[in-house]
Amino acid sequence: MEILLLLIAHLLGDFVFQSSRIAHKKMNDIKYFFLHCAIYSGVILLPLLCFGPTGSIALIFSAIVVIHAVIDYGRIKILKKMRKKKADHKSKDFVIFITDQILHILVIMVCSHFINDLSIIGDAIKNILSKHLEWKQVYNILIYILLYIICLSPTAVFIKKVFVFFSIQNDTDTDKKEELISSGYLIGILERIIILTLGLNAQLGAIGFVLAAKSLARFKQLEDKNFAEKYLLGTLMSVAISLFCITIGNFLLIK
Repeated sequence: MEILLLLIAHLLGDFVFQSSRIAHKKMNDIKYFFLHCAIYSGVILLPLLCFGPTGSIALIFSAIVVIHAVIDYGRIKILKKMRKKKADHKSKDFVIFITDQILHILVIMVCSHFINDLSIIGDAIKNILSKHLEWKQVYNILIYILLYIICLSPTAVFIKKVFVFFSIQNDTDTDKKEELISSGYLIGILERIIILTLGLNAQLGAIGFVLAAKSLARFKQLEDKNFAEKYLLGTLMSVAISLFCITIGNFLLIK
């Protein structure tokens, strides 16, 4: 339960509540870096308030936040150094991104292992929830929340990094390109949410209609070879991650 809460908080703090503006600006402006750290700290603190004792939780909180800041700062320094050397930082950014997230998750897994007791706040929440829900229902709700959050901006950022890694570009003008990226971002999120919902409800056959509707909306644009390649790769990755989340959900959910 502890690790689920912390993973949810991590994804919210590192993706959902970190706008593309903050993610871009923190590379060169220390104020935005500290802003991200402050937001992340606040989100991580919320679930930790449910656990005790206070001294141990304070150490765990400090460890997660400080190590997160160090990892992020290290990533920024590495990317800046590669840019100065005119290295292929765009393709290597994908590897750094994956390494960055693996390290963050490992830190959370290790720290969650040292959480043992509930705090006064945690006990109060537990007593309120126990009147309406069983433990397995609370656990399942957290699994659902985690899976849906994964299908939001974390997957969108991952797919974007893959595009950069393979240097897939769009030759359209800037305004049109921004419009396509914005609409594609939202369509991708909706696509994954619908597929995940259908899959978790054992309605996999209906997924084909979702993909057909998406293809129909982009029919004319598919005549552009570059767009078609990007569309196909993005769709396949989006569906694959959704199916992966469905598989994980079916494995972890308590029936």
